[in-house]
Amino acid sequence: MLKYNKRFTAIIVFVLALGVLQPATAMAATSPTLGAAGSYSVLGHTTVTNTGPTTMPGDLGISSGGAPTGFPPGVVGPPGTIRNAGDSLIAQNANTAAFGALDQGCDTTYAGTKDLVGSNLVAGVYCADAFELSGTLTLSGTGVWIFKSASTLITSGTANVVGGDPCNVWWRQVSSATLGTTTQLTGNVLSLTSNTIQNGASLNGRALAQTGAVTLDSNIITGSECLSAPIFSGTSTKVGLPNTGVATTTTSQQIIASIVLFVSIFALYLVRKIRKLS
Repeated sequence: MLKYNKRFTAIIVFVLALGVLQPATAMAATSPTLGAAGSYSVLGHTTVTNTGPTTMPGDLGISSGGAPTGFPPGVVGPPGTIRNAGDSLIAQNANTAAFGALDQGCDTTYAGTKDLVGSNLVAGVYCADAFELSGTLTLSGTGVWIFKSASTLITSGTANVVGGDPCNVWWRQVSSATLGTTTQLTGNVLSLTSNTIQNGASLNGRALAQTGAVTLDSNIITGSECLSAPIFSGTSTKVGLPNTGVATTTTSQQIIASIVLFVSIFALYLVRKIRKLS
């Protein structure tokens, strides 16, 4: 009888554990919290240079110090402004944290370099040695899209993105991103090294570079709905539309932790109950 009870207890614990672990492995891609970088449209480390009438709604800054060149004729804001090195260094630290948070498990992995032209993708994490885009990429449904490149992102030709929420589309490059002439890209471009946005290209999102430069040339950068108010003003109130791409990871983790705790307590109760019966 005791042997039977031990087996029965083990089965119960195993089944309950499966019920807890399965949802955790099916976690959807989540947007990182940008913190101090949330008010920025463009952030570089070494330099930010511009040619022509580039426009952007959010903040602009260089985390190593110095003033960006080409403003004017480039225009920053409103509501954004050109930030000093101190503010931009704080934003750069937040950008670094967001870059790390984007390193999530891959739902789909492509071998080598992947040109996303013609793809129709639902939300998820997509990984490749490098990404290219030479035409139309369609993002279907709702959720978060993360494109993780082990090296570069290069767009060319008629590169454009249809669908998707610019606040929840992320391009993460371990090296650099180059948006070719006439590109129309959607999303947040976070590169470990540098970002180059060539003549006439547009970006509905933001361009953040950790260790290198951002180069602009007569570009239209939009995405005001994804900007947060600068923390440097002493407030974290969001501006624009409600969807700011802030992750729900913390809430999900709290729910899972609560479930794990409940199941653990319930399993312990069952074990004690069975022991008394034996």
